[in-house]
Amino acid sequence: MKVKGAILTVLLVVMVALLSGCWNQRELNKMAIVMAMGVDKVEQTDNYRVSYQVVNPGGVASGQMGGGAGEMPVTVFTSTGRTLLEAIRKSSQRVPRELFFSHMQLLVIGEDLAKSGVTELFDYFDRGHEVRLTTKVIVTRGTKAESILKILTPIEKIPAKGLAGEMEMSEKLWSENINNTIYDVIKTFVTEGKNPIISGAAIIGNTKEGFKKTEQSSPPTLMETRGVAIFKDGKLSRWVDGHAARGILLVQNKVKRTLVVLKPTGNKEVDINIHRSLTDVSTEIKAGIPLIHIRIRQEGQLEGITYPLDLSKSEELVKLQKEWSKVTNKEVKEAVKVAQNAKSDIFGIGEEMKRSNPKVWEGLKKEWNETFAKAKVYVTVDSIIRGTGMRTKPYLSELEE
Repeated sequence: MKVKGAILTVLLVVMVALLSGCWNQRELNKMAIVMAMGVDKVEQTDNYRVSYQVVNPGGVASGQMGGGAGEMPVTVFTSTGRTLLEAIRKSSQRVPRELFFSHMQLLVIGEDLAKSGVTELFDYFDRGHEVRLTTKVIVTRGTKAESILKILTPIEKIPAKGLAGEMEMSEKLWSENINNTIYDVIKTFVTEGKNPIISGAAIIGNTKEGFKKTEQSSPPTLMETRGVAIFKDGKLSRWVDGHAARGILLVQNKVKRTLVVLKPTGNKEVDINIHRSLTDVSTEIKAGIPLIHIRIRQEGQLEGITYPLDLSKSEELVKLQKEWSKVTNKEVKEAVKVAQNAKSDIFGIGEEMKRSNPKVWEGLKKEWNETFAKAKVYVTVDSIIRGTGMRTKPYLSELEE
């Protein structure tokens, strides 16, 4: 028994020794933490130009804000290659540390690359193990992805966090942009009867000045999330802005909160804050033509009035609700028309048809985008104003007396 105990003790000691290390460890002081990646197309070639927004630990820990003086919070490196991975590996010629992508928050795709096609680009992210599929995706408008990564933000120290925050807040509060991730885009690519949309990002102001730190209270350069890009066959087809963009999110049931300005009489306005919106989409086929039924139920609160309106009278609220439904109906039809003109089903109507009538879908899926462009659309909107703020009769009425 004593011999067996001794042997067991020796084995345990050996096992502990073998488990005491990690075969693939990487030291923190040998890693360059990438917060954002930008991918552009090299002009007149099929090569990629890849940019990396790398955290400068000294600049982030200095206590200075992104627009303050002192050490830069990030450094942007670039490299080129025939494939994305080749470009990443070639970055070792310029970056003194190994690039580490597990904390990456943003993937920025250049507009030129988006127009030529991005299907192959996303294969790297789907196959790789470092970049998280929850990384947000955005497409540039009128500029390069590299330029977007170089712009310093006035509030967030790390620009990638600033732009990612804009995407999140814009979708949440204004609903004219979509907060898509790498996973969302890949999922749409492999879904029959649906094309992806991705938010856009533009530079406002002097681009070169945006590369510098400044102590001005009004920054000379800002990044702005602007509109959504419609894709077809993996390529950017067109941009959609304003109310049509919001109409797209309404159909996709992605509107969380937004503000609608009604004009029920002349130049007088009423602000409605939407705090709930539910959309149901159904399909059917008649005489070979798809019929799309979109039903929206929305609730909100009256936030502002620019003219005397006595809301204690129920008929006044009913009029506003009808006007609100009319405005929403118009936005949704405008959004559907834009998608039909682009012959790109970005709403997943084909996916719904496949689910509800798989036999019919088999005969339509090969030419679905063309069939979708001819579909008839019926929109029904029910709007309910749940509150009128702190008063029903505004003080404007007293001013006119």
